[in-house]
Amino acid sequence: MSETELRGGHVASDSAPRPPATARGVHLRPATRDDNKALCELMKSITMESDLELAVERDPDFFALYDLQEAKQLSFVVERAGEVLGSGTYLGRDGYLAGARVPVGYAGDLRFAPGARGGFVLGRHFGATFREACRAFGCEAMLTVVISSNELARRALVERHPRFPDKPFYRPWVGFDILSVHFTSRGRPRATDLIVRRAREDDLGAIGALLERDHRSRPFGYAIDEGVIRERLRRWPGLAVESFYVAHDRAGRMRGTVAVWEAAPVKRFRVLSYRGRMRWVKAGLGLVAPLTGATSLPRPGELFRYLYLTHVSIADEDPAAMAALLDRIYDDHHGRGYHFLSACVLEGDPLAPAFARYRKTALPARLYVVSEPGNRWNESPIGPGRPGFEMALV
Repeated sequence: MSETELRGGHVASDSAPRPPATARGVHLRPATRDDNKALCELMKSITMESDLELAVERDPDFFALYDLQEAKQLSFVVERAGEVLGSGTYLGRDGYLAGARVPVGYAGDLRFAPGARGGFVLGRHFGATFREACRAFGCEAMLTVVISSNELARRALVERHPRFPDKPFYRPWVGFDILSVHFTSRGRPRATDLIVRRAREDDLGAIGALLERDHRSRPFGYAIDEGVIRERLRRWPGLAVESFYVAHDRAGRMRGTVAVWEAAPVKRFRVLSYRGRMRWVKAGLGLVAPLTGATSLPRPGELFRYLYLTHVSIADEDPAAMAALLDRIYDDHHGRGYHFLSACVLEGDPLAPAFARYRKTALPARLYVVSEPGNRWNESPIGPGRPGFEMALV
């Protein structure tokens, strides 16, 4: 299998697994770029249902989110009579496990329309696609995310069944909140001894060095350096040098960096409805918005405007440094039409106090380590440290 075939969003036809049809005529096959329109329609048709019902939009190019990453990719579709009813994607890259630089993967974007019988399809066929991806990437373990409230997905993916012994092994790792920091009232930044500013071109070397040191100690950490950052500046739409913020102490040492990125060109969230608690949240924010210069939450049918906090690296996991960066970012973007900042905050995260002063909502999720049954990573310690997980890329 060639590098071109891996990066192109499909696998070679002679090496791709082609399981037989299920009893209902459902087939699983490699995805190609010709599936783009159907995959975009599938993505936005399967909504995220909770108190806030959302549709995820990836048009005009379903594969664009993968293409901007320094990763190999394998996608598959589930179809019946030519209709695409499901999808999934594997991404492979260099990373770190147990302190060693090795190939690692990410498994995600699993979507199944009702006619695909997701649990049966996963149980019968998922093992073959996972093995194919592991062989193609040369990796033993992948990372994935399951939203905590999605009990059907958790059961279908995590629970073992004797009928499907080859299904990938999902090992629970660490919980986290997909945290939305709402732009409500503008507060005065907290007092700090740090100097916080937007990055300049001559900061990229120090930013790359900080991220490289940090990720070497992270399970599933990225193989990142100044060169990777410069490549991301070229590839990620809208990401610029000034998207990065840096914090220095009085001696000139970099104590942290965070970048902000708007993912709308490759991934958007459209509001379909508000229910339960979120109706009250929307009403409350609507009342204070005219008084504070904040942006009211979108009406059903409209898009959220939001920014991801990315490339977060804080020396010594210092919450004061994170707070100084967060306050400056919030202040700079308040009143500019954005609804919230999106951040990954782990269970027991030492950086969590930085977010305490802000109005926020949290969607709990969990990271899982995925490996083949009987593989050492079913049980071997993953190691301490913050996960090498970039939420903006999933």
